[in-house]
Amino acid sequence: MIPRPVVHVLEPIHPAALEILGKSADLLGPETPFPSECDAVIVRARRLTAAEIAACPRLRVIGKHGAGLDAIDVAAAEARGIAVLSTPGANAESVADLAVGFSLALLRNIHGATLALKVGEPLDANERQGWDLNEISIGIFGLGAIGRATAARMVGGFGASVQAFDPGLGEAAWPQDVTRVASLKDLLQSSRLLIIHAPLVPGTRNAIDANALDLMPEGAFLVNCARGGIVDEPALAVALRSGRIAGAAADVFAEEPPAADNPLLACPGFLATPHLGGATNGALLRVGRAIVDQVLDRLSMSAAGADGASDPIMKEN
Repeated sequence: MIPRPVVHVLEPIHPAALEILGKSADLLGPETPFPSECDAVIVRARRLTAAEIAACPRLRVIGKHGAGLDAIDVAAAEARGIAVLSTPGANAESVADLAVGFSLALLRNIHGATLALKVGEPLDANERQGWDLNEISIGIFGLGAIGRATAARMVGGFGASVQAFDPGLGEAAWPQDVTRVASLKDLLQSSRLLIIHAPLVPGTRNAIDANALDLMPEGAFLVNCARGGIVDEPALAVALRSGRIAGAAADVFAEEPPAADNPLLACPGFLATPHLGGATNGALLRVGRAIVDQVLDRLSMSAAGADGASDPIMKEN
């Protein structure tokens, strides 16, 4: 009889997904020290280092609860023939909702107005007047599953004009109601609201730096629901304090959680959440079930000695 595999779930996942996993595997939870004698590991936002991977002698599968693999040492996994699985697109609708929510909050100064009202301070004319989503140009940097979901909401729900830059997306998959721009520079220069949904790769790290921010229209807005590290955080803080950028919001930071002295946290025009774009019941259920199904399938293939079972599988947003 083939022994049941051991799966170490390093961070909480949806109870329904955990129940499915427990029917076919023995479980170790977040309370169990890691590295461990596990056959597979499921991780959400936690980093997974080369040293930790090396310290798990039985490890055959790494399941990323989400899309981005930047927190996992994929090279170390490849060297061991460990499969790296992920769930691109499973939480796209939920992250897109947050991006739209951030956009509305910035354009209508909801946070600033709330704080002023609570302490009885009047708003000046500029603080009272906001913008409709359909009267400004919206640019999306990165048109993967989340970027397309955000664009669909902006166009279909608000009648907004949306343009995007994504050199990796072919014409066949490009939404007909989204204007394609030729370069990031063109996108920055013509977007009053920039929404970032690009992956963090060498070509996008610090892509939105001081020079990029200077290209944007005076008083523009910025929303980052992608990855920390794409935006140069000190440069954005300078642009916010000067008024060059009227407001910004982020669900992600280069260091998570951000340090208390992160300059963005002291900017009054800055909104932030702690990387919870996909933290809705629906998204957690979809992502949890998707990664559990993949991990169990891969473990089953490996146990049966299927061809290619030791070849790594990597999926990116």
